[in-house]
Amino acid sequence: MRPRREDAKPRVAPEPELSFSDLHDFELCPVRYRFRRVWGVPAPPDELLNRAARDSRSSELGAAVHAALAAWHAAGPDADLHSLYVGPEAGVPMLERYAAHPLAGARTLGVEVEFNLRLAGARMRGLVDRVCEVDGRAVLIDYKTNASLDAKLRDAYSLQLRLYRLAAGRGLLPGGTSPDLVLFDMRRGDAITVTPDDAAVEERVAAAVRKIAARDFALGPEHAERPCVLCAYRPICKDRR
Repeated sequence: MRPRREDAKPRVAPEPELSFSDLHDFELCPVRYRFRRVWGVPAPPDELLNRAARDSRSSELGAAVHAALAAWHAAGPDADLHSLYVGPEAGVPMLERYAAHPLAGARTLGVEVEFNLRLAGARMRGLVDRVCEVDGRAVLIDYKTNASLDAKLRDAYSLQLRLYRLAAGRGLLPGGTSPDLVLFDMRRGDAITVTPDDAAVEERVAAAVRKIAARDFALGPEHAERPCVLCAYRPICKDRR
């Protein structure tokens, strides 16, 4: 006689976990997202990329600039920013322009502040470069070292800051629940104000989560201009253009 088996419980799908980079990858090219996050395929080595793609990689510069600014604001106003920077020479004028901007002297409430936010059936991870206070209001600042910030990049990075504001609205960040948002263009020393739009953030995250949950990684007309030439997966991707 076989032992009686308890009724099998339905399997609950794990809660998706996404960062802004994941969301941006998915919106830009679902195929790239699948390579990286679903299949876990390591990016091909740089020597397999064409020259334009290799030259476009500025992760070392961006990481060095971010690290120096985090250390500077954490150390206080008497710290020497130049001595904290270890990176490509191109980062030096960026830091000088930033240090000359009024935002640099604002009171810092936090640097590289991490959060986890449940949104649209997913857990969104984020890291805010800096939270400061200006005229009694909290400001969330995100540094960008891109060579250029075209309309598409501004839209993507605005979404990132708006996502951070949702986290602040739920009390997950210091400084209050309705901070101002600033995208800081390190190349030009410009502070770009971003208008909050909670509804748009929730809608875009929900749309991505629905497709990811359905394993829908099909390309559509909205992906016609995906930058395949800059993608590390281009050598192995059958959908490259």
